[in-house]
Amino acid sequence: MPENKGVSQFIVKFANPIIVVAVLLTAVGGYYASKLSLESNLAELLPESFESVQALNRIKKEVGGVGNLRIVMESQDYEALKRCADYLVSELQSQAYVNYVDYKNDIEFYNKNALLLLNMDELDSLQIAVEEKVAAEKQKLNPLFVDDLFGDEEEDEADDSLLKWEKKYRDKLPSEYYTNADSTVLVIKIFPSQTNTNLSFVQKMVDEVMDLVEQANLARFAPDIKVYYGGNFKNRLDEYQVVKKDIFGTALYGLTGVILIIILYFRRLTGALLIVFTLACSLAWTFGLTYLVVGNLNTITGFLFVILFGLGIDYGIHAFARYSECRRSGMSFERSIHNMVTQTGRALATTAVTTSAAFFSLTLMDFKGFSDLGFISGVGILFALVAMVVVLPAFITLFEKRNLLKIKQVDGKTQHYEKRKFRYAMPVVFLGLGLTLYSVYGAGQVQFEYDFTNLRAITKERKTVSQKTRGVFKLSESPAVVLADSKDEINEIVERIKEIMVSDTLTPTIRTVRSIYSLVPDDQPEKLVKIKEIREFIADEADGVLKGEDKERLDEFKRYLEVDKPFTWEEFPEKDKRQFINKKGDIGNFVFIYPSVALKNGRNAINFRDDVGKITTASGKVYHASSSNIILADMLTIMISEGKWAVILTFFVVFLIVLLDFRDLKATLLVLSPLLLGVLWMIGTMYLMGTKWNLFNIVVIPSVIGIGVDNGVHIYHRYKEEGPGSLIHVVKNTGLAISMTTLTTIVGYSGLIVAHHPGLNSIGKLALIGIGLTYLTAILILPAILQLLETRGTGDASGSASINAGTERSH
Repeated sequence: MPENKGVSQFIVKFANPIIVVAVLLTAVGGYYASKLSLESNLAELLPESFESVQALNRIKKEVGGVGNLRIVMESQDYEALKRCADYLVSELQSQAYVNYVDYKNDIEFYNKNALLLLNMDELDSLQIAVEEKVAAEKQKLNPLFVDDLFGDEEEDEADDSLLKWEKKYRDKLPSEYYTNADSTVLVIKIFPSQTNTNLSFVQKMVDEVMDLVEQANLARFAPDIKVYYGGNFKNRLDEYQVVKKDIFGTALYGLTGVILIIILYFRRLTGALLIVFTLACSLAWTFGLTYLVVGNLNTITGFLFVILFGLGIDYGIHAFARYSECRRSGMSFERSIHNMVTQTGRALATTAVTTSAAFFSLTLMDFKGFSDLGFISGVGILFALVAMVVVLPAFITLFEKRNLLKIKQVDGKTQHYEKRKFRYAMPVVFLGLGLTLYSVYGAGQVQFEYDFTNLRAITKERKTVSQKTRGVFKLSESPAVVLADSKDEINEIVERIKEIMVSDTLTPTIRTVRSIYSLVPDDQPEKLVKIKEIREFIADEADGVLKGEDKERLDEFKRYLEVDKPFTWEEFPEKDKRQFINKKGDIGNFVFIYPSVALKNGRNAINFRDDVGKITTASGKVYHASSSNIILADMLTIMISEGKWAVILTFFVVFLIVLLDFRDLKATLLVLSPLLLGVLWMIGTMYLMGTKWNLFNIVVIPSVIGIGVDNGVHIYHRYKEEGPGSLIHVVKNTGLAISMTTLTTIVGYSGLIVAHHPGLNSIGKLALIGIGLTYLTAILILPAILQLLETRGTGDASGSASINAGTERSH
């Protein structure tokens, strides 16, 4: 900022118009900021250009709403549970928010056509198991049969073969209702008429379902009944509410803490209120522009209000402290404004441009957690700078002219300090070197958190629902979906997936693949031939051979062999056809790929994505599968990749701007040394504490780089101004200023420590460590290094110096 009186005189002369414009912009910005919504869905953090995102959007457009709300009922009386379910479903089906309700299976259809739903290999294995069992029993009826060791072994093998097949086969048969193994839990799935992206709809729907269940008085059916709610609709709402509560709680905690700190620091309520109101203006501008450019906040950027408050207040502290210092020294009001705007303003401009440029560099990233954070933080810091060097002086002018800002003047006050060395510089440097070497080692040992469940807001009810419904649904309810255009394309995709299932023996991730043609297999005539062979074999060879329990099992099994004709699409249960019906009510060309691994583990999700995310069929055509878990796998991959580049890019931008400011490579390296050491120590502390990187806290590194650079800049600027022998004085005075600014930033982040959301909590903890360590390295390591260089270059710097309190000096 040019050091002339033009800018400061302009502000003093046009203070009232400046205030009017600022207030008007604040009103407009506040209006748009109030329209900001919070997007808590992590899947929304990937850009639209990703194939998985585009595929998921096409799926939603074709299929409509995905996901459901679950009513989970628990009672020891299974018959009562069934009556509860039947009653609730009859009430739910008439509600406007319900598309359809799913809670039971058409077991008559499945019992009748069970063998037609098996593949030919399974039927072959069934035939072999039956023949082996009959042969073993016939052998025992042979009068020449000797019950020796080998005979027992062959009989056991035959029994085991049939029993294993029967168990596998029976596991495929659905139960009548969606229940757990002991039938004490029954689940109703409500498929809504809209998607879970409409949070107001989700909230209204959940509330109305809960009211309906309460009014149903289910205790009249089962006195011991307990009701829980789950499904991704409920989870989405819970996640949003936890994040929203954490953000507002953090804001209240942070704002209160920062305001109290500056009131105590200045011991002047008027000055503190001026700073806070001015900063509030810049925040309204920031988040108003955020609405116009970005459109919403996400889980990572939602807490930026209080963080920017903590960062922006730093500029107000420096600016108002300089003005107060000048006024107390006896300077005129105009001269004090001039020093505040031009001299302190120039130093603030350097740090603000450096910090904002570091954040703006993140906008080059694809991951929206980085890019949105970079844009909002960069804009917020620049707006805070403008507010504190233009709007704040205008407010001060207005208050001074009305004699509302009374600062006691003490003319001619002189401060003396003795030039002294920074003691223990060598031990401090050696200690710092040891900690740095440990941190470099530890940096390579810090692991990444791949378990998504450790990063979600898991409520007590969500845990309970997960435990109660374990085993209720045989297939994963998070399949990947592929859209095709024809039957031939579907068959090609299915064949390719089956090839992958056979060839992938190292990291198999696919359990099964289903399409509309899986429901109504084309090879039913061939299966009927095989079933007839088994039926005739049993009639000819097994009757009179099997006795006791074996005969009872055989008689029960015979009813499945009675099927004698293929079933059609029209005969297939309506509820099971629904997943293959598009929004228009037509049969869709969907392929569902079900995972065999738990996708809550990020490594499994990445492996599953690698297997099915991009499918190239025999004809050479490429298809893209998608699901929320594939989106998360993509996000995890890009974040790990871009996280490294974000750190490098941020540090490079900071290095470049500091170099342009000092125009000296040695000075630049000295200024950045506490920042680099602080970041390394932060990672070393993570290793010491066993903390892992995750999808959230990885954004802390570029943030700490952008924030922490200010400390080194202020210390070195003041040291250059004071000269050799001034390090103790610099640490005491400028160190106090950066202590206050660091404290306000820490208070801003500290609210996240008590956040219930694990991701936000991890950001708060790591940010406090990083900001605290970059502060310590700035007031300990940098002065120690400067002292060693000073001693080596100039010898013993001693004596005393006097500095007039009114001299022009930057904080």
